[in-house]
Amino acid sequence: MLRAVQFRLGIRLYSVKPVKKDAKKYTDTINLPRTRFPNRLSAAKREEQEREILDQKIASAYQYQEQHKRKPAFVLHDGPPYANGQLHMGHAVNKILKDITLRQRVAHGQQVNYIPGWDCHGLPIELKATSAAAGEQSALEIRQKSRAFALEAIESQKADFRSWGILASWQPEQIYLTFKPEFIANQLQMFYRLYERGLVYRDLKPVYWSPSSKTALAEAELEYDPKFVSPSVYLRFVLNGLPVAEAAQGKQIFALVWTTTPWTLPSNQAICYNSSLEYVLVKLLDRDPNDLYLMASALIADFENSTQLKCEVVQRLPGSALKDCNYQHPIDTTQGKLAFFEAAHVQDTKGTGLVHTAPAHGPDDFLISLANKLPVKCYVNESGIYTEEAPEFLRGQSVLAQGNPLVLQHIADDVVHASQFEHSYPIDWRTKQPVIIRASEQWFINTDKLKAPAAAALERVQIYPRVNAESSKKALLTQLHKRPYWCISRQRAWGVPIPVLYKRDNNQVVLNGALIEHLCGLLRSEGSMDFWWSKSLEELLPDQLLKQLGCEAKELSKGNDIFDIWFDSGSTWSAVLKDQPQQVADLYLEGYDQFTGWFQSSLLTSIAARNCAPYKALFVHGFTVDEKGHKMSKSLGNVISPKQITKKYGTDVLRWWVASHGTQHMSITVSDKLMQQAAENLSKVRGTLRYLNGVIQQKEQKLSMSINDSYLNKYLLHSLVEFEEEIEKLYNAYEYNRVVACIQNFIANQVSSIYVHLIKDRLYCGNKQELQDIRYTLTQCYRQLCKALWPIAPYLTEESWSYYEPTGGCFHEETVQAEKSWKNVQASQIVNEALDIKRLVNQQAGDVNSWHLAVSIKCCSPQQLEKLTALHGQLNVPVANSELCEILQVGSATVESELDSSMDTAKVTMKTLDATLCPRCRRYSIVEHAICGRCSEILSDKN
Repeated sequence: MLRAVQFRLGIRLYSVKPVKKDAKKYTDTINLPRTRFPNRLSAAKREEQEREILDQKIASAYQYQEQHKRKPAFVLHDGPPYANGQLHMGHAVNKILKDITLRQRVAHGQQVNYIPGWDCHGLPIELKATSAAAGEQSALEIRQKSRAFALEAIESQKADFRSWGILASWQPEQIYLTFKPEFIANQLQMFYRLYERGLVYRDLKPVYWSPSSKTALAEAELEYDPKFVSPSVYLRFVLNGLPVAEAAQGKQIFALVWTTTPWTLPSNQAICYNSSLEYVLVKLLDRDPNDLYLMASALIADFENSTQLKCEVVQRLPGSALKDCNYQHPIDTTQGKLAFFEAAHVQDTKGTGLVHTAPAHGPDDFLISLANKLPVKCYVNESGIYTEEAPEFLRGQSVLAQGNPLVLQHIADDVVHASQFEHSYPIDWRTKQPVIIRASEQWFINTDKLKAPAAAALERVQIYPRVNAESSKKALLTQLHKRPYWCISRQRAWGVPIPVLYKRDNNQVVLNGALIEHLCGLLRSEGSMDFWWSKSLEELLPDQLLKQLGCEAKELSKGNDIFDIWFDSGSTWSAVLKDQPQQVADLYLEGYDQFTGWFQSSLLTSIAARNCAPYKALFVHGFTVDEKGHKMSKSLGNVISPKQITKKYGTDVLRWWVASHGTQHMSITVSDKLMQQAAENLSKVRGTLRYLNGVIQQKEQKLSMSINDSYLNKYLLHSLVEFEEEIEKLYNAYEYNRVVACIQNFIANQVSSIYVHLIKDRLYCGNKQELQDIRYTLTQCYRQLCKALWPIAPYLTEESWSYYEPTGGCFHEETVQAEKSWKNVQASQIVNEALDIKRLVNQQAGDVNSWHLAVSIKCCSPQQLEKLTALHGQLNVPVANSELCEILQVGSATVESELDSSMDTAKVTMKTLDATLCPRCRRYSIVEHAICGRCSEILSDKN
């Protein structure tokens, strides 16, 4: 009769053949694993346990590694999150990936440098802080409310980050905030250095402008509405003749132009063409035959398909023939001779090959105006309303609401065809309202001077994950090259004021080093930049400084602009890394949206300031989505918060999920199913640690192994060397999903299925030396597993370690390193050869208890015979107590000396022994004695 007994780490078949009724019980003589480390924790106990570990172990880990780990430090510069509310799953992915990166360095003996920070300025905070207030608020009121809101958010977020076990010092002096006086002073000084070098300047240029926020926006502050509807209008502009066109004699000629922004037509100053294109004069068959229309020949079919108007080509013209053309403004009749200009941005992919050009409302248009000295006419104010300089019928109207229909109504006779066009259009990332391009006086960084050195610096930057490295680098370079300029000024109250004075009479910039130093001194004494708004110029500027500026206070005015938050955060390397060599971080780790944001702004400021990148490597992760692939939002009701997960499953499950899924794809799925899967996987890991804790008991300082140790022990120690090397390689490549898989595979295979399963008899029933050797081997296994697990599951690791370390020490105080002497390829090959034989035995054994089997093995090669002999010793005779029998889990084995070279593998034959197994070990057969000879000897030694 056989009974299968299920253990967590394997299945063993035990004989329950009846023995004598007066058989003695031997349970107390067996070396069963014993530990107080619990198999599982209730939610309440887990929460209590995490608090204790956080306060007693994790809280001190950062300071400990600063003092004890090797230098030079690995520097991870923290991209600052906004201090504007509760944390979401994106924060969890980002901060936990950073923490895993840092912890794996510490686990491998390296010191790390990580200073967490917060982005404290900007519109997101200002809007939330002031949303409840009614009516107009002064700049000082806005600033006070925004500062209080940011401080509250920082404390809340800091508590959550700390609860996730993030390795950092959270003391006020050990974090950075972009509204701290020393941070702002550094930023002002950097601004002035760039200004002195001509890399920062003020100019009138078209920028993305949000009428709903009344401020300029950076590319990174835009979202895109894929279903935005704009008018699609073909317009005609009256040409003042076309002398080179014979067919035009006695005809009225029109330039045919396509636009989706009719509201910009009052600002039109030119029409652009491409001299490399062929143009045609065409008749529209159902319109006045005396009217001819000029357009690119390649776009006739597109025009006909879009308008359902048929064209008849009258004459073909080279693009160069248009250089002397001029036309009449479609709205302002006083402008009767506006020019055509050649421009490379005009293509034959869409439209008509002729482009309406309004320098105030387009980057390409503006560049044309610079090259040809055209006026930049902007008739739109900061609210997106036409000004008093606009045509009378438009004054006071919204360009986005009434502008298009009013303009089209005014020029109805020149509208050839009008329809609607659905396309992707930029919107304000906070208000979700459409933006416009509008010329305004702003501060800019001269990116033209920076693009080439920035691109060269990027070529030397490593990008992870490696699988996406090429596409990530291409995306970064594309964003870098397509940026026309960087507008660093904003028209809001909550931020760092651009420290510039202007002459009242001509708006000339007044700025010198003494002014910057004076403002930095005031900043340090006052504690904030509020004085820029609260003090008059007479209060702000001492007489000595006015003399240096060569002005009187009444001749000057303060600037009203603040710095773009991307300039705030882009300069963090200068303030935060000031104590590091060359002020360069080993790693920046952020989401892929920072291709247009922090990665770019940090690179450009660093190139501008010292002509090198601020980072040696970038790690780019994705964004969280629900199980259907949808972005998480309150409106969809699919938001899962980190607090929900940690409350239900515990912090380590959240971290395990991040490690398992946060580095593989740009869409990181969040679901209860995946969290449950992470919890189950971690529970299995916990079970393994508990078993190892039970075998090892407590740490012994002088634990050693006998010289003639078994091959199974050597096999596992050799496997630990390979495991450590593989884990370190995967960690250094930031392939954390593969780290998780490697840990799970090692536990399931080398540890559980092979070693722990095969040495159970020796562990439970063996002699003192065998037990000591097993304890030594499993202690090294336990320590290596803790080293691999600690970066991902620090709470579980520290909890388990507390049962191993009798002094109460923490895991981060240990240095765990596999010994080179463990490397034993021969032992690994020998055990693997025996495992191949074991698979053959298992295939034939069926349901029979394998300890009742006597097997005979005929080898297929001398090499195979040599390996099996190392485990078995004798040839051609049955042996019951060899390590080969232990690995095969059989009662006896015979290794035949004769070879059969015709086979690809060994030949195994077996028979069932009719014998009673020892009631203590249930391995060896007994004949006359109550227990087997091995057990009898061991019990005699114990007595």
